[in-house]
Amino acid sequence: MVTLRTVRITVASISFILITAIFLDITNRIPPAWSSAVVSLQFAPAVIKTISSLGIALAAVIFVSILTLLYGRVYCSQLCPLGTLQDIIIWIRKKKFKHRKFPYHPANYRFLYAVTALSIVSAIFGSAALLDLLEPFSNYGRILSTIVRPPIIIVNNALAIFITSTNSLGIAEIPLFGLDLWNVVLALFFLSVIIGLTVWRGRLFCNLLCPVGGVLSLLSRISLFKITIKHDACIDCGLCERVCRAQCIDSEKNTVDFAACVGCFDCIGSCPTDGMGYTFRRRSEVLQKEDTNRRTVLLSLSSAVLASTGLQNIADTTKTSSGYVDAKKKPVVPPGGRGQEHFESYCTACTLCVTACPTHVLQPSFLEYGFAGILQPKMDYNVSYCNFDCTICGEVCPTGAIQRILQQDKKYVQLGKVTFVKEDCIVEIKKKDCGACSEHCPTKAVKMVPYENKLTIPQIENEYCVGCGACEHACPTTPRKAIYVTPNLVHQTAKKREEKRLEQQAATPQEFPF
Repeated sequence: MVTLRTVRITVASISFILITAIFLDITNRIPPAWSSAVVSLQFAPAVIKTISSLGIALAAVIFVSILTLLYGRVYCSQLCPLGTLQDIIIWIRKKKFKHRKFPYHPANYRFLYAVTALSIVSAIFGSAALLDLLEPFSNYGRILSTIVRPPIIIVNNALAIFITSTNSLGIAEIPLFGLDLWNVVLALFFLSVIIGLTVWRGRLFCNLLCPVGGVLSLLSRISLFKITIKHDACIDCGLCERVCRAQCIDSEKNTVDFAACVGCFDCIGSCPTDGMGYTFRRRSEVLQKEDTNRRTVLLSLSSAVLASTGLQNIADTTKTSSGYVDAKKKPVVPPGGRGQEHFESYCTACTLCVTACPTHVLQPSFLEYGFAGILQPKMDYNVSYCNFDCTICGEVCPTGAIQRILQQDKKYVQLGKVTFVKEDCIVEIKKKDCGACSEHCPTKAVKMVPYENKLTIPQIENEYCVGCGACEHACPTTPRKAIYVTPNLVHQTAKKREEKRLEQQAATPQEFPF
């Protein structure tokens, strides 16, 4: 029976052999048209070519994108030559170290997406150095051209000399030129890195350093088909996790991080009970927690799982009148960003502010700023909130997208305003006291006022709100918050209280009682 794994190996082998043959064609017998057709499906070269011209490159970009949106990152396992090279290394590793497996390890998406953003942005602005350094097809070509091809030419010439000395004909000498020492060193270094990473942790390069992998990882988050664990057939043997070369299967929690999956289908082929499957991803299907944090525009789809827990089902996810879903489609620009127009114009998505942010409220966006602003930082209040007196993001921003502001001025920069929906609040629905939003508001723009049956309920004074998101982060209702920040397109100035200045409380997200 033909399995998905068999199809993957067949397609990958054909693609790998054809691309390798093109780079090692020392006699130039392969017609240029054939070579162009073979390499046209390589994603990064196609994207770069599309920027300057249309045609087959655009068709290749569309094809690979659609393929990923349908089936996930099958490009990485079937069309990428460097991916196949890693699979060969993994196969050799298994022969050498039979008992060493690849246990689950969470992918470092923040780093991967930062590398991807830097590669894309620098290429758009005229410097493809980083993209050239990390792009898989180019690197595989350099490995073949500078490391493998010269020895083949040397062997060919040696045979030609030998045959000529015997007065025979058949092999011609081929000049060996254009070989640069630094290119050889760079190719050897990259090959060493690939071998080291692959032997250590399988397809780590694809989920850590590869810009193509980063783009396809983002697309695969919304793919229609994905690999899932069938809970009724799974016997918790853990075999799927041990064979996963992308380390994206957590057999303890019975979850598959599909954004990191490279589509090798080893898990499906190795499962003894048909407990792994390639299934259609219904819109009602719940996203994993890490996906909802990054794609808040899809929060309303997560009701199926959240309905099984206590406080998590108090908000009716079919109801959109609260405006929460629409508000989360618009990014909150960090303090010092002045507003969306200024921030988008100057931000290069270097994510330096993301890594420097002490509360990690700054997170790379997806499409909240539009396609041109992909991975530009946004305030993600599901993750955390903005410290009342912190100005680090403006201090580290290298482009001026986030301008430096004084600490005392920052406390009155209004990033957005708060919206409170009483119908979603615990006080209204459960008739129980809460007050988490008021407790964590540094300006006391949210205060508790008397309500029915000796309860208290939030009341908003938006003139004092700075949009820090502490109230939204503290609110225990999910997947839709009863109180949330609606961004200001242009930052405004909050009103200063005449009474003594209120300082932010020292509570941390881990200290919330919910």
